[in-house]
Amino acid sequence: MADKHTGEFEENLRRLEECAEKLRSGELTLEESLEVYNNSITYYTFCTEYLKNARQKIEICRPESGAVEELETPV
Repeated sequence: MADKHTGEFEENLRRLEECAEKLRSGELTLEESLEVYNNSITYYTFCTEYLKNARQKIEICRPESGAVEELETPV
């Protein structure tokens, strides 16, 4: 079941992707680029924290083996 935080994650991810597109376009002034970059850091931080918390929940939900299995994290 999706919750409020899932929607927030998806919205922040969408905004992060929009920031990347704007920065790649080369059409922004330096000042605009800095503002978009700073916004992207906020979206990135939210998304990575959300995924970190989701990973911890997945590890906790694997009691059948009696040990916590480490998930591979992408680099």
